[in-house]
Amino acid sequence: MNASEPANETIVFRLTPVGNAAIATLGLCGPAAYQAIRTLFRPSGQHSGQLPEVAERGRIWFGRLGEKTADEVVVSIHSNQTAPWVEVHCHGGNEVVHMLLDLFAAHGIRECPWRQYQRIVLGDPYQALAAHELAHALTARTAAILLDQYQGALIRRRDEMRAAWVRGVADEAGRLLGEMAAYVDVGRHLTSPWRVVVAGAPNVGKSSLVNALAGYQRCVVAPSPGTTRDVVRTLLAVDGWPIELADTAGLRDEALPLELQGIDLARAAARTADLCLWVVDGSAEPVWPDPFVNGCKFIVNKIDLSPAWDFSRASDAVCVSALTGEGMEDLCQALSRWLVPAPPPSGAGVPFTSVLCDAVDFAWRLCRSGQTADSQRALESIWEKQIDA
Repeated sequence: MNASEPANETIVFRLTPVGNAAIATLGLCGPAAYQAIRTLFRPSGQHSGQLPEVAERGRIWFGRLGEKTADEVVVSIHSNQTAPWVEVHCHGGNEVVHMLLDLFAAHGIRECPWRQYQRIVLGDPYQALAAHELAHALTARTAAILLDQYQGALIRRRDEMRAAWVRGVADEAGRLLGEMAAYVDVGRHLTSPWRVVVAGAPNVGKSSLVNALAGYQRCVVAPSPGTTRDVVRTLLAVDGWPIELADTAGLRDEALPLELQGIDLARAAARTADLCLWVVDGSAEPVWPDPFVNGCKFIVNKIDLSPAWDFSRASDAVCVSALTGEGMEDLCQALSRWLVPAPPPSGAGVPFTSVLCDAVDFAWRLCRSGQTADSQRALESIWEKQIDA
């Protein structure tokens, strides 16, 4: 079914993303769409009264939609065929939209999820899935990768892999699967940010570093130890990659009970982060991380002050001054490199949902262990379940 084809059911769906906005757009499609609008909508001005009995394609009206509680809306007729297509442009607040959806539901019109609507209009479940993810992209860079998938990059790579399997060319199929698997981590972060924790001893400048990266004072900065008690999170983009930067309490053994709670939160955040930045003070004797922090990257801060130790002791550290901004560009470049060592080129096939990422990762592990047939079956099974969901 598409917008111009007959339908047995009348449905309503949101054409704009969920969230607070100035304007939201609802679409109604099906045999009862126009009559429902005609019943619930009253035009304003010279067109006051009721809409014409027969829908006229291309007509636009301004008026009020609702019964006891109404919203000022614009109604437009996009199709007057057997399955009319009507759009309602209303105020964008979530509660207003929910009110109108409830109003339509009370008149027998079912709300259709946006992804299902995409499947109706596009006629392609894969493209509908990609469109759903594209609407939730956090940066222009991740949106460009998702747009490639919407245009079929991943499904083309899958078809090439299928053809190699059919021909019995296992090496070729494995190579293609390996290329897809290389982008699993990127695929997991197209609509959710990498979690980067800033950790270290008290007063090494963690909060100042977060503020410098964010470009504004997100965290309170003070000379007294224990200023940061909770995990303070900031969403930003570095080199086009979405990052949730977490400022944490300074780690030390001697602390009051409230500060100890913050330290426990800091340790938990560091353990579950995608990347931990361990900050040391360049103007004082460094404090190194506990064993609980694995694979952290070192940041030497306060290089605007006289150095108190040999910075080469911090292997591959990035040296910065959060106060003056010196070295911050190098830190941003390093962050991008640490999180995405090999960015996908334009047109690359990237698994773009957590389910697809899990499927590709699992199939790749089977393939590397020599279980080629099992790898193929696993990928096909999970792929179809995700696309048809």
